[in-house]
Amino acid sequence: MRKIFALLIILVLVSVGIFGFTRYRQSNVLVEEADQLLKEGKTTLAIGVYEKAKAAFPLRSDIDQSINGAKLVQLSDTNYKQFTEVDLEIENAEIQAVPDITNIPIIPLKPNQILVPILMYHHIRINPKPNDSLWASLNVSPSQLEAQFQYLNSHDYHTITLGQMLDALNNKAILPKNPIVLSFDDGYRNFYENAYPLLKKYNLKAIQFVITDVQNYPAYLTWNQIIEMDKSGLVEFGAHTKHHPNLPDLSQAAIIDEVKGSKKDIESHLKKPTNWFAYPYGSYNNFILKAVKDAGYLGAASTIYGSVQESNKLFLMPRIMVDGRFSLMDFTKRIS
Repeated sequence: MRKIFALLIILVLVSVGIFGFTRYRQSNVLVEEADQLLKEGKTTLAIGVYEKAKAAFPLRSDIDQSINGAKLVQLSDTNYKQFTEVDLEIENAEIQAVPDITNIPIIPLKPNQILVPILMYHHIRINPKPNDSLWASLNVSPSQLEAQFQYLNSHDYHTITLGQMLDALNNKAILPKNPIVLSFDDGYRNFYENAYPLLKKYNLKAIQFVITDVQNYPAYLTWNQIIEMDKSGLVEFGAHTKHHPNLPDLSQAAIIDEVKGSKKDIESHLKKPTNWFAYPYGSYNNFILKAVKDAGYLGAASTIYGSVQESNKLFLMPRIMVDGRFSLMDFTKRIS
């Protein structure tokens, strides 16, 4: 009787294993089909097939990443001029509450601190939705950006790299007068069209934090554009994950893949180390901080408001978001 029972258990386990293997193979076939649809620009169809693949084998967390990536570009219309990626832009924004800066007390810097504002930009273009307050904050027009650049040049500000800032924090270098870092998030193509020409015109340096799995879509920088700007010596590229997920929502394995994968993507194209990271939505926890450090980054930009940089807080560097509603006076007050 025991032998029969044991045999039944073995048969059940074998059957379950065969069933699971069959479902996994079905899931793989569907994933390949969805990948091909995505390459063909059929994003909505691809998402549906990815979801079928997930249903066929629910334990596959990698399919969740593919679905998130496809949804990220779903609203990026093939006609770039129409900017139909409305929800995408809102979802991608690293929003920052703008504090009142009146009556802020002057506090002396500690030995491990330096004053270096890191400005945070998103879109550089004419706002396509001027009556929307969120969009108004995220879109800085080219004329606004040029006025800000003119101010920096005429008031003896000097754009520096994060590497220069790190050297100063480690007492390996002395920074120029009024150092400032220009950072741009998400890797939108309007950076190449509208910001990059102004960086060249005024000979200013910047860092662009790019999402690395969207370069085939019209709203985002292409790898050729990224390579061109990197060669100019004016623009450095940092990582902003592969798909711009809210990292705390992911499994630990998926977090590591997003953090390390985006670094690998950039390094494979630029043939040089990628040293800096920016947290999507400014979201992080202790595991994410450790994952970024373990991936080999030298530091990471946050959405914490501030301009004092500290040697012991390199993985939570504060920034100042440049709001599209700022007047030039607002801008100057924030950086002074």
